[in-house]
Amino acid sequence: MHYIGNYGSWIENYWIVELLSCKGYARPKEWKPTSELEEEQYYNAEKAGYDLKATHFWLYDSTNVSFDIVPPWVEGKYHWWITKMMPGQFTPLHKDPDASNTACIRYWVPLLDYTPGHIFQYKNNVLLDYKAGDVYAYEDSSDIHGACNIGYLPRLVLQVTEYVN
Repeated sequence: MHYIGNYGSWIENYWIVELLSCKGYARPKEWKPTSELEEEQYYNAEKAGYDLKATHFWLYDSTNVSFDIVPPWVEGKYHWWITKMMPGQFTPLHKDPDASNTACIRYWVPLLDYTPGHIFQYKNNVLLDYKAGDVYAYEDSSDIHGACNIGYLPRLVLQVTEYVN
């Protein structure tokens, strides 16, 4: 991953308040696979012992929040979503299906400052000591990554996929 810059002043406090006060889509519990890659990853996760009927994290997008996200560093067509992990929640290592068959740039943006126990693994690296609004671009949009919250506070991260024409 490479660091783009900090956009912390762009983050609206009311986003954080809303995200912390409501549930999003329970993943994977309320989410059916949408591609062959996602079906394969669900199968592999279940085979490894992950409970796919549980809530591993909460997902938010423009359909279940009152605000829209317009990232100031993005120039082209894009879509976004936010993940919330409460203590004990996680996402197993995976590749994002939307990024595997499309020319795109993927961005990872924490909405809260790093706190011990908030873990993001990208390939063989763990990202620590980040600040709210730090923007990181994946080296390859289809690289493997995963996250967990073994801390005591919620973890909020914005994910952005920018499509390259």
